[in-house]
Amino acid sequence: MKVFKNKFAQYVDLADDAWSPLTKLDKKDGIFDAGEDLIVAGEDANEVFILQSGWALRYRLLEDGRRQIVNFMLPGDVFDLQSLADLKADHTVTAITECEVSVIPSKPFIAMLGQSSRLAAAFWWAAVQEESILREQIVRIGRRSARERIGHMLLELHRRYVGATGQETDQLVMPVTRSDIADALGLTPVHVSRTMSAMRRSGLISEERGSIILEDRERLARLSHFDTDYLHLKKLSLITPDRRSPPKRNGLLRVDAD
Repeated sequence: MKVFKNKFAQYVDLADDAWSPLTKLDKKDGIFDAGEDLIVAGEDANEVFILQSGWALRYRLLEDGRRQIVNFMLPGDVFDLQSLADLKADHTVTAITECEVSVIPSKPFIAMLGQSSRLAAAFWWAAVQEESILREQIVRIGRRSARERIGHMLLELHRRYVGATGQETDQLVMPVTRSDIADALGLTPVHVSRTMSAMRRSGLISEERGSIILEDRERLARLSHFDTDYLHLKKLSLITPDRRSPPKRNGLLRVDAD
């Protein structure tokens, strides 16, 4: 659970004992091979997944076979919380690499959230962050140039990867193909290759086998209009639960200003 806790620690302060209800859940730990589906569109969604290691991708497939990658799943990510609403999956999640995953049935997970307000707030914050990332994906595809799209996505993935692993590095181990990048950003593989070649020549990135090195993160962020605000990394403090009765005035709940 280390990467999972690392991810949450970016935006929620939780005391160690707050994790106890989660660790006590009857969950299954399993391995999914590269190319294997974790979630399949149209099937019942009744489990929550926690990605412990490896990379996966979430996508929608059109009738003619065209694919739109919605986002990439990194270590520490939680999905699919739509299972809490007892819905059918409207997308597919496929392992890019070998993935170690913890699988929790949705009903015990919901019961746990009902018993722990601190964990409920933490998972709510994770859902807020994911929704914001999906909104940014719309802006990225709809309004940014090819170089801005690629640079912005690389910086986002880097920030998420560093947050989950706790390893501050300019190297992003990124096991995705040019076709994956193209399907995520609404480009062609050829356009992706040409744009990334230009980014290498300009000193923004370099590439090693299976990795991308962000050679000049600050310049890349400026050129890509990248700002971490949409990742909502401002922390919630949930270390000490407030057991006091909320103040009232004239029979109404009063909200005190910070």
